[in-house]
Amino acid sequence: MVTKAQRPLDLGCSYPCPVCRHGDIQALVLTDAFSCDFCRHILSVDLKRQQVQVVDGPQAISWVWDGQRWRLANGTRDQDVNGLVIIAALFLIVFPASLVWLAGFIFPPLTPSSKIAFSTIWALLTFLAHLGLVLWLVGEYYQIPFYVATKVRLFRQRSSENL
Repeated sequence: MVTKAQRPLDLGCSYPCPVCRHGDIQALVLTDAFSCDFCRHILSVDLKRQQVQVVDGPQAISWVWDGQRWRLANGTRDQDVNGLVIIAALFLIVFPASLVWLAGFIFPPLTPSSKIAFSTIWALLTFLAHLGLVLWLVGEYYQIPFYVATKVRLFRQRSSENL
C-alpha cells in the first residue's frame, strides 16, 4: 500500500531533481523523459524500476525513487571515485608545486631576505592553481550537485545582466 508520503514515480507529477537538488523535474511532452527546470538536464524514465538516468551528461548516472527521495542506483559503480583517480589528482596537485618549491630551494635568491621567499609564494600559488583545476575537473565529470547548482546560478546571473 502506498502512503501519501510515498508516491510512485509517475510522468504526470513533478519531483525534486536528483542532479542539482534545487530544481524540479517534470515530464517532457510525448516522451518517457523528465527535464529539470533549474539545471536543464534530461533524464530518461523507467517506470517499472522507478528509476531515472541522465542522458545528456558525460556519464550515465542512475537514481532510484524510493517514494520520498532519490538514491543512487546500485548498478552505478562508475560514479565512485577509485584509488587511481585520487592518486592522479594528488600527483597533479602536489608534483608541480613541489618542483617549483624544490627549484627555489636548490637555487636560492642572491640577496637573502627575512620575509617569505618568492619561490615559496610561487609554489603556493602553483599548488592553489592546480588544486582549482583538479576540483573543476572532478566537478565537471562527477556532476557534483553543489557544483552544478553554482554553475547554473552563475549562468543565470550573467544572462540576466546581459539583458
